[in-house]
Amino acid sequence: MTKFLPALSVLFAVVATAVPWGLPADATFILPLVVVMMVFCWRAIPGAALPPAGATALGLLADLMSGGPIGYWALMSLVASTVGGRAGSLGEGRGLGFHWLIWIVLVSVLACFGWLLASLYYFRWIDWWPIAFGALTSIVLFPVVLHGLLWIRYGRLGPERSPIYRGWA
Repeated sequence: MTKFLPALSVLFAVVATAVPWGLPADATFILPLVVVMMVFCWRAIPGAALPPAGATALGLLADLMSGGPIGYWALMSLVASTVGGRAGSLGEGRGLGFHWLIWIVLVSVLACFGWLLASLYYFRWIDWWPIAFGALTSIVLFPVVLHGLLWIRYGRLGPERSPIYRGWA
């Protein structure tokens, strides 16, 4: 695996958020939160190289492509990168359930903070439902995204195991 693969996969997801998918207005936060989830997951996968500065730069690109406030998704990506790096690796006896629980707490805090930050930016209380719907959808999609990134990282859904060969010698 090249060291650029995590950043390239997140870059692909950032570009996918800018595509007009025709989603309803309630679903506007789903794709950007999937990008933030990918940053969190890449930081938790052992051996994957996605530094916090790279996550912040990709978040800034998401800000530019979405036309929203500059720094909004960059800050969310930086927080997710920091928490993902401190959550411990998936190979340290911590599996899907542990990281899923951390993601539930993290996305709940990010959704509340993001709603308050967006309300402050626009100087009025904005509708909370699209952010909450995006957070709930990202919670449901967490195992799918994590297994997809593990497949990208290892070429299969688990960590590398040392093979035991018998025979030809």
